[in-house]
Amino acid sequence: MYDVVVVGAGPSGCMAAKYAAKGGASTLIIEKDPEIGIPVHCAGLISKRAVEESELKEVRTFIMNRIKGAIIHSPNYDMQLEARESAYAIMRDHFDRALAKEAMNSGAEIITGCKVVGIKLSGGELRIQIVDTKTKGKMEEIGAKVVIGADGVRAGVAEMAGMGVKRNLLSCVQVEGYYDSEGVYAEIFASREIAPGFFAWAIPLDDRIARIGLCIDKRFSSPHSTPLAFLKRFLLHEPHMAKRYRGSYYRYTGGVIPIAAGLKPQKTVKIVKDRGKGRGKGILLVGDAAAQVKPISGGGVYYGLRCGKIAGEVAAKAASTGDMQLLKHYDRRWHREIGKEIAFGIWVHRLRCVLGDDDLDRIFRALGRERRRVEEKGDMDYPSLILREFIKEPEFIKLAVKNIIRYMYIYGRWSKY
Repeated sequence: MYDVVVVGAGPSGCMAAKYAAKGGASTLIIEKDPEIGIPVHCAGLISKRAVEESELKEVRTFIMNRIKGAIIHSPNYDMQLEARESAYAIMRDHFDRALAKEAMNSGAEIITGCKVVGIKLSGGELRIQIVDTKTKGKMEEIGAKVVIGADGVRAGVAEMAGMGVKRNLLSCVQVEGYYDSEGVYAEIFASREIAPGFFAWAIPLDDRIARIGLCIDKRFSSPHSTPLAFLKRFLLHEPHMAKRYRGSYYRYTGGVIPIAAGLKPQKTVKIVKDRGKGRGKGILLVGDAAAQVKPISGGGVYYGLRCGKIAGEVAAKAASTGDMQLLKHYDRRWHREIGKEIAFGIWVHRLRCVLGDDDLDRIFRALGRERRRVEEKGDMDYPSLILREFIKEPEFIKLAVKNIIRYMYIYGRWSKY
C-alpha cells in the first residue's frame, strides 16, 4: 500500500507527487497514456511566474520563444501592450516530462499506460483498480491512504468518488503552422463572430511559425457549429489572419477548458470512512479536475503547480499521521490563494459571453486610452489586479447596466452554471 497515489502525470499531478514524496510519503503516479505529455492539449503559453513555480532548472529544454507582449484585435480596434514580465511559449510535452523526472528524483514512482477504472474503500484502505490500456488484461488493485485526482478535464477520480465538481467545459482547437507572426508578441482576437464566449489566439514560436487556435462556449454559438468550423473560417476569412496565415499546418490539437460553474470555490476534498476500520482515507482533486483554471484566459498551469504543491504537502502530512481531517487544510489554502481570483474571473467570463462586438470595441478602446496603466499593473496570472480598477470606470458601468437584463435572463435560466 502507498501513502499517496496520484492519478495523472500532468503539471499538477507531478508537482503533487513531488511534494508528497518530499514530505516522506511513499508515492505513486498512475498515468493512463503510454508516454507522459502526449497527446498535448494546451496552447503552451505560460508566465515567468509559472516557470519559477515549476522549480525546473534546465528551462532551455522546453522554452521555444520569449513573448514580450500582446496585440489585441477587437472587431474594429487594435491595441499593442508591452508586458511587465515576459511570458514563454513552451513545448508542453517536454515540460511535463521534466516535471515527472523531478517527481521521481524526489522519490515518487510512476507507471504509465494504466487507466484507473474504479476506486473503493475496502479493509480500511482505498483500493484503486487499474487496467493496462494496451493489453486490457486482468484488473489489478493498488492500496492507498490518500488519492489525488489530477486526471484533467475527464475528472474520473471525482466521478468515481461522487465528488461532483461542477464545471462548464469550453471546446478548443489549435493548429501549429506557417504564419508571418509578430515574432515576440502573442495575438488575441476578441469577437463573437470569431469565437463566441471566448477568443482566438496566435502564439509565435518564431517569426514564421505560430500556434493558432480558438475556444468557444457552445451555449453562445449555433448548435450545429463546431470549434473546427470556427477555426477554418477564422484562418481563411478573418482579414488580418488571411494575410499572414500561409495556408498549411503540420500539427492539429483539440482540447477542453474547464471553467468552474459557480462564483464560490468548490470543495475538492472528500474523507471516506469504513465503519470500524480506523479514521478513514481521503481523496483530493487538483488542476483541471478541480477547475483550478483562470476563467478569463483559460490558463491552468500556474494554478495547477501552486495547488499541486499544497495538495502534496497536505496529503503527506495526513498519510503520516493518519489524521484525514488535515486534508481540509488543502481546500482552505488553495481557496485563500486563488479562490477570489477564480470567482472574479467567472464573473468576467459570464459578462464577456453576453457582450456584443460593439461592446467589446468600446471596452478595448477604453483600455487603450489607459494603455500605460494596463502595462504597469497587468498580470497574466492575476488579471483581476487591473480589471478591478477598470470596472469602476464610467464606460464599464454603462456597459454593465446596458447588458444586465440579458445577463440575468441567461444566468437565471442556466442556474446550474
